[in-house]
Amino acid sequence: MKKLYGIFGGNFDPIHYGHIYSAKKLAKEINIEKIIFLPNNCPPHRDKTQTSLSDKINMIKLAINNHSLFEISYLETKKNKCFYTIDTLKKIREEISYLRPLCFIIGEDNLQKFYLWKDWKKILLYSHLLICPRKHKKKNNNELEKWIKSHIVYDCNLLHQKSFGLIFFSRIPLINISSTRIRKNYFIGKSSHSLLPPVVNNYILFKKLYYNNK
Repeated sequence: MKKLYGIFGGNFDPIHYGHIYSAKKLAKEINIEKIIFLPNNCPPHRDKTQTSLSDKINMIKLAINNHSLFEISYLETKKNKCFYTIDTLKKIREEISYLRPLCFIIGEDNLQKFYLWKDWKKILLYSHLLICPRKHKKKNNNELEKWIKSHIVYDCNLLHQKSFGLIFFSRIPLINISSTRIRKNYFIGKSSHSLLPPVVNNYILFKKLYYNNK
């Protein structure tokens, strides 16, 4: 069996320490060999932000530069097209085969809306689900809750023994940073330099992203 890969999807507008620290802690907790950042230019279940795709990709590249744990995927970056996780995972499986264990990383807040995703129950036919804790969470949909209980495991070693089909709730510490908060800070002229890598902060300042006068 090959080593476990993690797919970290999101808007990353901008990428920040919450993303990076969570990814590193997950890799250590679960023994993930590679975490692949998967920026989505047109997420189906959330509002699209104004930042250009090229700027978001450039910020991810700057944040993960020369880090052997991280890679970036461009599978969901075609302009003016909505991408669905189920379709992307099918493409990833075509590339890496079913021999490698694969987990799709999402926050607990997104899990609560998971039943709205396209073919959501079929996603476990292609990967595990690795759930990051979130501070604000609501009660799950009843059908979703039953589905989670039927697939949940508590031993992370099982994620390495099967290639797909399991749900694991991570126990990493909560990291209370959000891209929305960072964008609002820049918009009102408040510094966010402590919330993201210096190279990303410098890029935002240079390009005047999120500013009121942009």
